Amino acid sequence: MESHPCSTTEVNKEMIFYQLLHLKQIVFEVTDACNLRCKYCGYSELYEGYDERKNSYFPFKKAQLIIDYLINLWRDNTSPVIIEPLTVGFYGGEPLMNISFIKKVVDYIQQKDLNKCLFFSMTTNAMLLDKYMDYLVEKDFRLLISLDGDEYAQSYRVDASGRNSFDKVFANVMS
Repeated sequence: MESHPCSTTEVNKEMIFYQLLHLKQIVFEVTDACNLRCKYCGYSELYEGYDERKNSYFPFKKAQLIIDYLINLWRDNTSPVIIEPLTVGFYGGEPLMNISFIKKVVDYIQQKDLNKCLFFSMTTNAMLLDKYMDYLVEKDFRLLISLDGDEYAQSYRVDASGRNSFDKVFANVMS
């Protein structure tokens, strides 16, 4: 009896190929830039040897190469009868600070014949939701919103001026 390509704990070519064929989610870290200065962030000065943010942005051309590679792989190796779900996620610092990248990726993927049931998701601190909510609703994004709780709990999540982000986040989520 032949073993399943993922039944081993050793990473091998067959396992990687199988996982790419059945990929359920791809997440792009669109930027390390953030509009908050959370006191406990892993990128803050509280941590020794912290990874300083450079406000870099993931280039669309690299995302395009990844998407094209996957599309070709799926086209050449999967049955058109089987439609699997695929979630394209966006993460960052704060991904909405690179909305142009997100829009380019969404438009590019939607123009392709993926034979996938396509979903979009994003992890956001919600500080910019008021600016981009119409677009996110139009594209049926699934959102994961970073909120620590009530106003006191959120007091460690401050903007660049040191103000608690709770009121802005709460207003943006409720609108």
